[in-house]
Amino acid sequence: MNIVHRLAERAKKFIWIIIAVPLIFGAAGWLVPIGKTVSPYTATATIALGSYSNPDFNDPNHVMTLLGNSAFFQKQLPDLWKTRQSEILSQLKVSAVKNELIQISFTGKSKNDAVDTVNRIADSFLSADRQQYQKRETLINQSISALKTVKINENTAVDRQRFLYDLQTAKLNIKPAQLLEPADAAAGPGGRAFSSKQRAVLGVMLGLTIVFLWIVFPELVRERRE
Repeated sequence: MNIVHRLAERAKKFIWIIIAVPLIFGAAGWLVPIGKTVSPYTATATIALGSYSNPDFNDPNHVMTLLGNSAFFQKQLPDLWKTRQSEILSQLKVSAVKNELIQISFTGKSKNDAVDTVNRIADSFLSADRQQYQKRETLINQSISALKTVKINENTAVDRQRFLYDLQTAKLNIKPAQLLEPADAAAGPGGRAFSSKQRAVLGVMLGLTIVFLWIVFPELVRERRE
């Protein structure tokens, strides 16, 4: 009896096992979401910093420190800080780029989550920046008004004109921070989820492989001994 005949007899003898094993593995593959992973998303927004002689909001290094400090979130975004403190500390990244620009990045569980979180942080910073800018603008306007109404003599007229010019120039040169690029999200590294059909096919192939080895291996061992 040659090896082919013995294999055929063995397969015939255990035909139900040969049929059942691939079907069981195929069904398991269909039902069990093996290989399914979540792809995180990272959203990034770019902000052009303002210029109004306030280092805390105008200097990139100071801004990175500000946005990495719990005090900022406790004051500006208390609800976000209360519910997602650990995520903010681990997934938020603030970096400086050229020409007084900063980028705010956050990695979330979904695209909407990442974009929404970055937008909230960026909006809160811009709102705080606007308040500081308006304080500076108000101070300049008050100084201009005071100079225009103060009584002067001929000896101080030139000085007043020079001071007015300096203040008006300063007013023209100051500017608040601006959102240069709104939040946009990109998928991070993550495994691609197999469909139910793909998992079922893989299960059947695995079952057939196991059955084939179970049928052939004893014959190979037998041939080697002989």
